[in-house]
Amino acid sequence: MAMCMGPEAITIDRTRTAAPRAVRADRTACLVIGLLAGASAHAVGPADSTALRGLRVAAFVDVYFAYDFGHSRDDERPRFLYQYDRHSEVDLNLGLLQVAYDRPRTRAALGVMAGTYAQANLIAEPDLLRHVFEARVGLALDRHRTLWLDAGIMPSHIGLESAIGIDNWTLTRSIAAENSPYYMSGAKLTWTAHPKWEVAAVYLNGWQRIRRVQNDTPCLGTQLVWRPKDGLTLNWSTFAGSDVPDSLGLYRAFSNLFGTWTRGGWGVQAGVDVGVQEARGTGPLETWWTPLLIVRRQLGERVRLVARAEHYADPDQVILSTGTVHGFTTMGYSLGCDVRVVDEVWARSEVRTFHGVDAIYDSIHGPVQDNTSITVSVAARF
Repeated sequence: MAMCMGPEAITIDRTRTAAPRAVRADRTACLVIGLLAGASAHAVGPADSTALRGLRVAAFVDVYFAYDFGHSRDDERPRFLYQYDRHSEVDLNLGLLQVAYDRPRTRAALGVMAGTYAQANLIAEPDLLRHVFEARVGLALDRHRTLWLDAGIMPSHIGLESAIGIDNWTLTRSIAAENSPYYMSGAKLTWTAHPKWEVAAVYLNGWQRIRRVQNDTPCLGTQLVWRPKDGLTLNWSTFAGSDVPDSLGLYRAFSNLFGTWTRGGWGVQAGVDVGVQEARGTGPLETWWTPLLIVRRQLGERVRLVARAEHYADPDQVILSTGTVHGFTTMGYSLGCDVRVVDEVWARSEVRTFHGVDAIYDSIHGPVQDNTSITVSVAARF
């Protein structure tokens, strides 16, 4: 999901940090991960320690190789992708270490990460925060644990997909997921009104921002989750606010609606995102939208096949600026195969292609309309 920057900065030609700065950030991440790992190892000592009941330690590693047949001269994947974004090299997409604490009236989590995902998607954040996956604390406001207040850095309330690849049906993320928030910073009030209903209200620092821009416009969000029966989940999430200084205005409203259905060996995920924003200048409201369809078939206990079709239309270039007549308007298709090697260890592969209305994809031959790639990944959670 895209960087939380103003429309004048969110472009398809985003730049990366210089190598020395990235090296310093990686060293910082390694130091933090090392300290956290040491503290975790010490924490899971005596089993009778009542102070440490509810403490859990987990890790996730996702290593990949992607070959982009239309790669650019600098070996970057298309600039709107933040996951698996390096061409023709074996690389770490996400290495994550998490410590979580869960007690009847309190909960907390701390996660630190490294990899090309963190380098690409958190490039707009302060150096020290670019490797923070989550850092949150929550309090139960009633004795039945149905009303929780969580605050800090946490996964976004928007979207069908997450940054942890093993939790997603497809290997790579959809264009919709890559260009809406993966994470949020703020406070979230969640009420589980019924086992089938969950309602949340969110106060945010911005459109995927840890540090708020200098404005006085509040950013708010909502989430409604309905599980009418086993195998069916419906979700509607919203965002409203401005992510640029008050002098620019540009108030934004965004709706994310999706559903997940599973039965037997079949599964379907479908969603649609719609966003509107105040025009830059005197024109009408600027809009973007993206429908998505994913179909999955389970073949036995260890193998599954998945197909995806998606469309992304940003003719007003609110999220992705191309400088072309039709803006960022493209179709996308993918086919994937996942094999579970052992529990929580997956070998995944995917073929993916995009076709734009305009020549919006960089290649060694210049701008082109099409982009095709193959991605393979081995991911493990332990």
